[in-house]
Amino acid sequence: MIKRIFITEEAKKYPYSFEICEKAEIEPEIIPDEEYYREKIEAFLKDDIKEGKSHLVLTVFKGDFFRKCPGTRGKICCNYYVIDQTTNCPFDCSYCFLQSYLNFRAIRFAVNVEDLFSELDGILKDGRFIRIGTGELSDSLALEPITGFANKLIDFFESYPNAMLELKTKSNNVYSLPDLKERKAKVVIGWTIAPQKIIDNEEKLVASLKERLDSSRHSAHKGYLVSFHLDPIIFYPDAQSLYIEMLEDVFKIHKKLAWLSMAGFRYEPDLKWYVENRFEKSRLLDGEFVKCSDGKYRYLFPERIKFYRRLIDFVSKKSPDTPIYFCMEDKNVWELVFPQNYLSKEKMKILF
Repeated sequence: MIKRIFITEEAKKYPYSFEICEKAEIEPEIIPDEEYYREKIEAFLKDDIKEGKSHLVLTVFKGDFFRKCPGTRGKICCNYYVIDQTTNCPFDCSYCFLQSYLNFRAIRFAVNVEDLFSELDGILKDGRFIRIGTGELSDSLALEPITGFANKLIDFFESYPNAMLELKTKSNNVYSLPDLKERKAKVVIGWTIAPQKIIDNEEKLVASLKERLDSSRHSAHKGYLVSFHLDPIIFYPDAQSLYIEMLEDVFKIHKKLAWLSMAGFRYEPDLKWYVENRFEKSRLLDGEFVKCSDGKYRYLFPERIKFYRRLIDFVSKKSPDTPIYFCMEDKNVWELVFPQNYLSKEKMKILF
């Protein structure tokens, strides 16, 4: 998956950089800085997005790692915080907003994790409950076999049982993670899932649906909480039956989830070019879309409501204690799909 590793002069001072290269069995290329990579390497790639995803740049990040999930204007957001330590992802999905969002095509990995932990220590020591994830600008476990970063995070969160860490992934890279049954850290592993038919057309280099479900079973046995994210839900012609079949398989394994999120496919105009030019098999843009208040295009409102109601009714019957929430949907959608006062229910307090 990773074919070349670059280490900036500053990152060369960190032993962690060379630990990663050793695990990857790749001889690193030393570069002055990130700008050198952009001007001397990225600029000459034939396919900068595809090739960039196989390049790992080990660097030192000097800003704030921790922030509130930005959400989108006019939409209801859950109480979620994110760690931006890795940027970009080796997986290649048609709907990924990073294609049009990032202007640095390699995977950027900050090796100064001690600075991250120092920042988190200052935030978490007050003892309040907080949900934190690492999957906003990358996949939390895609590079775990060579970085071991999730293991480091879990060790750190052992000292903060008031916090809940979510590792969001489309991989099955969970087998090297520690057993949590006798530990204090609260860790959720969250899989973004879709029916295999959609995975085959829209996601490249990822684990299959079966592999993700099998790894979720393994993780639950090791003491991890499990969540699933139906994001984005893609309206193929037979999508409703495909998603119901998939959820049947989920609840054969898990009686209750830490949470389940849903979100229909939405996109900013700039993404369309990448879908049309990079994914020949994609059916992502086949549906009808309307421009919404945040500038993103979404499926027609009545179609979204109908689809959500069907899935939520199914999940609520299969697992009534599982918290369900939307990502980036407005108040009208919530009110039309969920029962009155849904957000005030006891099971939703972990999220809002």
